Amino acid sequence: MAQSQVSDDHALQFLASEGYLPLALADHPGMVEAYTQLFAQTTQFFNLPADSPEKTAHQAASGAAASEEGFSRIPHEKSIMTVKTSARCPATLEPALQTAWSLTGAFLQAITTAIAHTLELPPTVFHPFTGPCVALPANERTPTLVRMFRYDRPAPHAGCTVNAEKHKDLGMLSLVVGHSPGLQALDARTGAWVSVEEGANLPPGSVARAGGLTATLLAGETLAFLSRGVYKAGVHRVVCAPASRAETGGGDGDDGDGDGDGDGGKGGAYRFSIVFTLRAAPAPLFTRDFESRVVGEFGEGERVEGESSAVMFERIMRTHWNVNAAPSVREEQRRRFEGRKESVGLGGADRQERASG
Repeated sequence: MAQSQVSDDHALQFLASEGYLPLALADHPGMVEAYTQLFAQTTQFFNLPADSPEKTAHQAASGAAASEEGFSRIPHEKSIMTVKTSARCPATLEPALQTAWSLTGAFLQAITTAIAHTLELPPTVFHPFTGPCVALPANERTPTLVRMFRYDRPAPHAGCTVNAEKHKDLGMLSLVVGHSPGLQALDARTGAWVSVEEGANLPPGSVARAGGLTATLLAGETLAFLSRGVYKAGVHRVVCAPASRAETGGGDGDDGDGDGDGDGGKGGAYRFSIVFTLRAAPAPLFTRDFESRVVGEFGEGERVEGESSAVMFERIMRTHWNVNAAPSVREEQRRRFEGRKESVGLGGADRQERASG
């Protein structure tokens, strides 16, 4: 979708109702070049040996917070590198990440201005929460992050695998840039999964103009809260098709395609994606600032009167379990969460959507 269309009410109405919006990356100056370079550097990083200093120095914490910052590996599923500051960014990734972060941060902030218009709110109402996140911070973290994923594909002739189960993002907006199809969004009207990175569901010619890259905008739980559900958080998952026999190769440093880059081409041993998740920076939050004819009034249990937005985010986070944690950790989170929800009588369909990325 062209940049002029992103601010168009019709496009944002689709985002509001469905929680996702396909974009044409090439319509946004500098984005294709920045993400092409970042994918190349991401591949180099993931191909490093497991005991390389650049990986061990950025090893993520264990437990539920593993996907919040640093490098983590979930065998037979995915590798993740999450960055919040340049101080904790591997040297292999920093140059391209700085560029991609600045372009994407400014782009998503502009979209929040357009969203404010659709909600009949002041154009800068989101800016106290987005402004500190537009550029990659040097040392002081904000909740905003970039996650680089390398998903393991199943073996040739095996069935497709769900590498990230059904979930919603916690922040305001996420931009998912894909290297090959795999992202699926739930159609809010039919309940069917839509392969949003397949050509038939993308703006005409957008993949070719972007050198094979796709871009999808997702609404998150924070935006859903601040808009009182006018914008629905996009339910999505990642499904990887099998690697082709010809492109399946050796270990982490070689995908068998002869170029030594480990990326396996578009249908090789891995699927890569890069996700910029815009989360609200800590700032005093007054929910009355987000009330309008469109949004309505926040109820007594919803109102916030000057608390830090970090408190709101923690409340949202506590009601979700993390699909990017290790299987044993997320299963324990899921059991604890489902036990709490059973006690208040929520059904299974609601519980399944209380997973987060």
